[in-house]
This record gives sequence, structure tokens and C-alpha cells, in this order.
Amino acid sequence: MDAGDLDAALGDDETGRAAVTVKPARDGGFAGASALLVFVIGLACGIPAAIFMPGFLTDHGSVVLGIVLGAFLFVTVVLSLVFVFRQPLWRWVFKRTEIEVTRFAGPLADVARHAAGQRVEEATAAARDFAEIVLARYAWVTTRRWLVASITGLIAAMAALAGSALLFEQNKLLRAQSGLLVEQNQRIDFQNALIDTQIQLAEAERSAQIGPEVVEIGALIGAERQAFLDAGGKIDFFGLSNLTSSTRGRIVAASLVARPYRYLAPANANPRDSDGLIRTALARRPDALANPHVLESRGSRPDAERLVDRPVSPERGDLLTMLTANSILDTEALTALGADFSFAEFRRELAGGLSMRHARLAYADFSWTRMVGCRFGAAQLDHARIEHAVVRQSDFSSLPAREVEPPFSADDFGVLPTSMAGISFRGSVIHASRFVGVEAIAPVFDEAVVAMADFSGASIGAASFRGAMIIDSRFDGASLLSVDLEGAIVFEQGFAEKLAQVAEPGSFVAGRWRLEPVPADEVARHPGYIEMTNHVPEAAYAGVQAWRIVRAEPVSQP
Repeated sequence: MDAGDLDAALGDDETGRAAVTVKPARDGGFAGASALLVFVIGLACGIPAAIFMPGFLTDHGSVVLGIVLGAFLFVTVVLSLVFVFRQPLWRWVFKRTEIEVTRFAGPLADVARHAAGQRVEEATAAARDFAEIVLARYAWVTTRRWLVASITGLIAAMAALAGSALLFEQNKLLRAQSGLLVEQNQRIDFQNALIDTQIQLAEAERSAQIGPEVVEIGALIGAERQAFLDAGGKIDFFGLSNLTSSTRGRIVAASLVARPYRYLAPANANPRDSDGLIRTALARRPDALANPHVLESRGSRPDAERLVDRPVSPERGDLLTMLTANSILDTEALTALGADFSFAEFRRELAGGLSMRHARLAYADFSWTRMVGCRFGAAQLDHARIEHAVVRQSDFSSLPAREVEPPFSADDFGVLPTSMAGISFRGSVIHASRFVGVEAIAPVFDEAVVAMADFSGASIGAASFRGAMIIDSRFDGASLLSVDLEGAIVFEQGFAEKLAQVAEPGSFVAGRWRLEPVPADEVARHPGYIEMTNHVPEAAYAGVQAWRIVRAEPVSQP
């Protein structure tokens, strides 16, 4: 027994408080081994908990904290009971209730006295009593130290776990707050979209105020046309020259004042879109379809209202509509006076014989229109839309200097080009139309039918013919740099090689493409096939083997 144990024993109260232990003291090697074992167990449990349980602790931090607090309370109650009933427990374990240091002297003296008297049995019994007292005392001191250290560690662990639990709870609240912020941002985006729609509609209302002026111009044109007919004139000879200068001036002024804007348009509600009308009807009975997913491919609900995807000017389109409706097909004089039909939304179903040479038609929209015998030479058609239309015997070719008529002039240029950058003929049927010498960077002919068209000398770099159907069309001398023919259907097995021979040298590489045969029933499922049969001679495709063009080299290769 060292001095520290003796001092600890002397520090007890004078009433002889008894200490309690449950087991005799272990040696230092065993204690070190047990400590190492506890450390290994804690490491084996702590690493998986740190990896796999953060989410559980975050979601159930209060539960974990409650369990730890309950365990601490349980240990405290058990220790309190042990302390209160220490003497009965001590008597049950060691058969003794007092192990004060002062009681060491009696058994020790008995051992010495009996040993001196050579009384072996009495000396052995006294030594046993002395050993029991010493071991009990040592066990109590060691147990007390272990209890104090355990309680201290438990309190420290409680403090650490309490802070961790608070952090887990804080992270949980932060995650919930982040979700609310995401929802808030979505609502803000939706609100911004509504505000943008409101602004666009306000602009539309302001721009549409020119509507009465357009209607009045239409009335003037009709009145002057009727006066011309009443005077014995023939309708075929009525034109801009028969209008008064004031009426022509008002047409030009109205085209300049009318501004493009976006307006609300119901989806799938275009009377000229037969497929859209059918989809709208079938949307009411999706259970009648073998494949209801065909309706989902079109996006929005049939009755949903949305802003048109880009600004247009219906009023400028109405001016063109009134001109064509009154048999005024030559618009060059209006262009010479400064008329601007950019962004015009042409909503008349038929544009027969319309001549808009030199016209400003950038971003104009002629979708769903039947254009027959129209002329657009030297016009500005950049980013115009002629989608889902029928274009027959129309001429978009650039104008040679000899064909330029006054008041226009070619000056020193040999050709006045037709500008068609970004124009879209998506889904249209183009038959017997000319695009000779046009300058059309990245035009779009996706899913269109291009039959008997002439692209001789045209610059159509980066053109897209994805899913198009090309029949007997000419590309002599055309620049076909980076043209995209993926999925296009042709009716010549040597189409790619022939195209490489006739196109501008080096602008088309036939080796980048290969052709695969296509069955006739798949050709019949092409989006423009039915409309094509109404215009293209049957001999050009009926009974002829069709081929699909597929890419043989990656797009990234030069």
C-alpha cells in the first residue's frame, strides 16, 4: 500500500464509512489489455457510425440525445443505490462491512503473535483476515477511481454528444431551409415568368392599337378596288398603281409603326394544323389509344395558353393579307417606298403568285401557308419561318443584275443575293421550287420533303436535312460545308457519291455517310408523305427503293 492510498484512507470520515467493490483489483497488464480492447471496440463501432449514420443522427438527433440522457440517468440511479446500500453489498461480496486502514493492525499483530507462538492455524487465519481487508481496501480504492473516471468521461461524452446533436439538428433545419429556399426560388421564377408575360401582353396591347388603322386601310383598298371594277377595269390588272398615293403611303406608314410582340396563343389550336386538331380530340379519350404516349410527345395540354415563342407582328401580316386578298400581288413598289414586313405573321392560307422581291422579311412567319408561284428574289428572309407549309413552283433564287427592275438597281454587283440565314422549312413540302445562288447559312429542312428543288450555286453551309426526304433535287455547284443529312431519305443508292461530284469541290465528303435500305411502309410514315402525294409525281417515289442516310464518321472529325 502506498502513501497515496493511505492518505485517501485517512481522508474518510471518523464514523468509518465503508467502501464497496464487486471484484478484487486486476493487475496492470490486464487493465492495459482491457483498455486496448475497449479502444478497438470503440474504433470498430465509431468508424461505421461516422460513415453510415450521419443521416440517421441528423434526422433523429433528439432521439439519440434522449437515449444518452436516459442512460446517464440510469447509471446515476444505479450508483446512488449502490452507495446507499454499500454495507449490505460489501458484506455480501467480502463478508465485511469495515475496511478502514486502522483495522489492518489487529490482524497483522495476530499474525505476528501466532507466528511467534508457532500456532500455524491461528497465524494462517489471521493472515487470511489481513489479506481480505487489504484486498477489499485496494478493490474499493480502484473501483472508486474507476467510477470517478467513468462518470467524468460520461459527462464529457454527454457534453460532446449534446453539441453534436445540436449540430445534427441544425443541419436538419438547414436542409429543410434549403428545400424551402429552392421552392421559394421556383416560385420567384414562376412569378418572374408571370411578370414577363404581363410585360409582353402590355406591349402587345400597346402595339395592337394600330389595329383600327389597319382595318381602315383595308377598307380603303377595298373601296378603291371596287371603284376600279365599277369603272370597267379587270381584276387581273388591279395593282398598287391603281391605289391612290395616300393609301400607299398609309400602308407604308402602318408597316413601319406596327411593332413585333409576343401574344397568348392556345396550344394545338391552329385550324390549319390537322394533326394538332386530331391530337386535341384524342386527348379527351387517351384510353382509346393503343399508345397514349403519342400525346405526351407534343408537350403542353391542348387547352393550355402560352406566349408565342418569339415576337411577331400580326398587323404587318394583316397588311400583306389584305393586299393579296384584293389581288395586289406585286409589293416591290411598297418596298421601294420603305415598307417593312419584318416579323410579319402571315395568317392567310393561300399566297398564290405573291411577289415580294427585295422585301424585308427577316423573322417573318409564313407557316401553314400554301405558297404557289411566289417570288422572293433578293429578299431578306433571315430567320424567317416557312414551316409545315406547301411551297410549289416558287422562286427564292438570287437575282442576276439583268433581272433587277427599277426602281431597284444592282449597281456594280452581278447578282443581288437572297439572304436566308437561319431560315426554317421544317416539316414543309417543297416541290419544283428554285433556290439558285441563295446565301443561306444554317437553313433548316428537317422532316421536310424536298422534291425537284434546284439548289444550284447555293451557299447552304451548315444546312440541316435531318429526317428530310430528298427527291430528284439539284445541288450543282452548291456549297455544302458541314451539311447534316442524318436520317434523310433518298431514292438513289449512289446519292452521296453523286452529291460529292456535283457540289462545290471539297465542300461535301461522301465517305462520312453511308446508306441503308428503308422499307416502303416506313417511307409512308414520314410526316410529309401524305401531303407529298398531292404534289409530287408518283413515279418519283412509288416502287423505287428508298435509302436512309446515316453518319459513318463521328461529328467531331473534320
